[in-house]
Parts: sequence; structure tokens; C-alpha cells
Amino acid sequence: MKITIAGAGEVGKHLSKILAFDAHDVTVIDVEEGELSNLASHLDILTIKGSALSISVLQEAKVPECDLFIAVTHFPEMNVASSVLAKKMGAKKTIARVRDPQLLEEKNMRLFNEIGIDSIIYPQALAAREIAKFVQQTATREFFDFADGLLSLFVLKIEEDSPVIGKYLHEIVALQEDLENFRIIMIKRDFSTMIPRGDDVCLPHDILYIISNKKGSKSMLETFGRKKFAVNNIMILGASRTGRATAKYLQNLFDVKLIELNEQRAKIIANELTNVLVINGDGRSTDLLVEEGIRNTDVFIATTGNSETNILSCYLAKSVGVKRTIAEIENFDYIALARDMGIDTVINKKTIAANSIHKYTLGEKTAITSSRYLTETEAQVLEIYIKPGMKITEQQLKFLDFPRAAVIGGVVRGKDAFIPKGNTQIKNGDKVLVFSMPNAIGDVKKYFESE
Repeated sequence: MKITIAGAGEVGKHLSKILAFDAHDVTVIDVEEGELSNLASHLDILTIKGSALSISVLQEAKVPECDLFIAVTHFPEMNVASSVLAKKMGAKKTIARVRDPQLLEEKNMRLFNEIGIDSIIYPQALAAREIAKFVQQTATREFFDFADGLLSLFVLKIEEDSPVIGKYLHEIVALQEDLENFRIIMIKRDFSTMIPRGDDVCLPHDILYIISNKKGSKSMLETFGRKKFAVNNIMILGASRTGRATAKYLQNLFDVKLIELNEQRAKIIANELTNVLVINGDGRSTDLLVEEGIRNTDVFIATTGNSETNILSCYLAKSVGVKRTIAEIENFDYIALARDMGIDTVINKKTIAANSIHKYTLGEKTAITSSRYLTETEAQVLEIYIKPGMKITEQQLKFLDFPRAAVIGGVVRGKDAFIPKGNTQIKNGDKVLVFSMPNAIGDVKKYFESE
């Protein structure tokens, strides 16, 4: 696809990276030459210095010929205006990043469609939804549903006392019934990610990515010694856009406290969120957190807008016995640090926004129905509908030279979902879940091209 991105900020850079890896024809527009030079030196993309509201710049970027125009500058008004302009010039689809949650309402979405914007994204609302989902799935770091919930991805960290340490993977999932219901399909170890095989061993601090159907989830959690716990009390640090949206999602489900340093903002939020106890104070103060009952908190969520503050406050919460901590971290370099410090779940708006946008880049030829990049790893998850003529259907999986850096993690056939084995043969009409490292994506897609 020919894709034009307006804005080389954090979201724009991340999008440029993943779309370039997917071999799309990417052009990035920005007024900052330094940001563009950095992108061009690392990626096979075209960069153009200038305003996304300049017709001459849009023409130079060949916007009239592009399949997708994505506006993710720091200025919402520019994103909306440039998307409308791009559509009028001939761009097939347009996406604009906004900062007003009210724009996501259905009546406003219809208005945007009428003026030429196909979709709008509000990363903070997307992040809040993910946080709300993770709060309710207490036994895992992260949790994602695929194929309408028939398959789920669980992300677990191996603690020092885990019963699986030192065991081969084929020992951990030994029962035939379990083999069909759940499987470890990826391991994050230190700074590397690998697609494991049966003779790999689990080590302390490994992050495991486990695919499971509905039958296997209970047995899987028992195997790895994980138990769910009841959530009643939630404390949120920081009334950022993400923090406010999270509190709004959770306020009718749990007892929620929100701590905000800025007095004026705290007063505004207190009037907006009637079921949330808003506290004006410095959440970096141990005394304040203890005074406000952090020791009785089940889930602590840090969304201050400052990654360092979020990491340190979650570490403090963990040290006083909070069962679950969630930190919003924008700097990718800090994610490994957060993991090593024992923080349970990391939220990154760039990854979440990219996942939301990436679905618009999926071509019909490969029948990819959804795609997701995971926060703590560079791996990509593809959900693919099997059509006649695809190479993947020609033989049993064990006879296919499928890329080593990828794995078919699950198969949905009719109303049943199962974990494939070597003698499994993929059939027309199946839906499969593929986990792949970036260097294998091209070879993986060849197996799923229809005639």
C-alpha cells in the first residue's frame, strides 16, 4: 500500500517503523527536519519537510495516489483539516488522531465520515480500555482475545518460586488434552524474544506468551501456579487524559481513588467523575499514599504522563503489598526496566494506537482479519482467514517449511478452537492465529496468499 503519515512524533515514528517492516510504501511529512532525518537514516521510507496543510507538500507526497493517509501530529485541528484535504485530493482512506473523547460518540463519527474522515483515534481512550480489561484479568500481566473470544493470549511472568522453573516445555504441557488446549508460543528473555520448541527450558523472570482456548485456560493457570484474586479497591495516580478515561471506565465497577497533584485539575475531575474519590496531593509521597490506604489497594495504576514517576510509584506500591500494578510508559527503553522492577503490566499508547491503525493496512489478498503488536516484544500476531488455494492448506504442518521465527499458535474450525500439532492440516474456512518475528513476516504471508 501507498501510505502517507503526517507527523513524525512518537506515534508517527512507531507507525513508520512497523509499516516499513511490512514492506509498505511509506512517506512521512513533518516540519521538523531532525525527526525526519533520524527516520530516513533507519528506515526505507520517503520523508518530506513541510506542513501537512500545504497542498504543494501533499502533492509532493503523492497524496492523491495514496491508499491511506494518517494524520498523527501533535495538533488535533491540523490532523482533522489535513485528513479532509487529503480525502478531497484523492486519498482512498484517511485517519485522524484527536484529543477530545466526545468525538468518539457515534453521532460525531458520522459527521467525520461525511466530511471525508474514515476513522478517528484517541490513544488515551484506547489505553484506558486496555487498562480496564487488564484490571479484571488478575492472574496475568496482559490478556487478549482473538477469533471472537474462542482463543485467548495470556502473558505470564515466571517468578522465582514458579513450579515450572528448570522444566522443558514438553514436560510442562505433557498431557495430550492440554496439548490441544494451550501452548507456550513465545518467550521474552532479557532483551530477546524467541519462538520456543519442546526442548527449551523455563527460567526465572521469563515472560511467557501462552495461547489457550476456553477449555484450557483454567488448567493453564493452575500449571503455572497463577490464581485470580478479587478486585475491590483501585488507586489511580495522575489525572492525565489516560487516567481520567480509566477512572471513568472503572468508577461503576470498583471503589476508585484518583490522586492528582494539580489542585485546579483535581477540582475539575471531581465534578466530572461523581463515583470517584479525587484527592489533591503529591502521589510521589509515601506518607500520602499510605495515608490514603495504598496498603489496602488491590490494583495501583500510574498514569501521570511521566514514565519515571509511573515506574517508581508502581515499585513503591508493589513494595507495600499491592497485588497488581499497571504503569503507563511512553519510553520503550524503560519497559525492560519496569519488568525487572516487578511491575505487572505496562501500557504504551504508541503501541495501542499503532494496533488500532494497523488494521487499515491489511490487504485482502492475504485475508488477514486482524493484527497486533505486543508491548514488550517486537513480535506480531496475525489472525488469518483461510481461503482456497493457500499454500498453508497443501500438507500437514510438519511437512511445511514454515519459518522458524514464526508459529501457528491456534486454529478455529467452526465453533471449535484448538492448538495445532505436527499432523494438523489447515483447511479452507479455518481461522488461524500466527505469531511471527519481524524478519519472518514476508515469508509467513506467502503461505497465506490466495489465488
